[in-house]
Amino acid sequence: MTDITIHQAAEKAQQAHSLIMDILEKANGRCPTELVDLITIACDLSGEIRESLEEATK
Repeated sequence: MTDITIHQAAEKAQQAHSLIMDILEKANGRCPTELVDLITIACDLSGEIRESLEEATK
């Protein structure tokens, strides 16, 4: 695996968070509540990671 910089990690975290948000938006109302809850947890975790990386790159 190739090492990446913290700036690259922040950018990838932003992309991943956006993807999870899109998945959550599409799943809401179409998938079982339990699945939407799990996607919501993943979204929250992704957001926390993204925010931490963005803060570290300031």
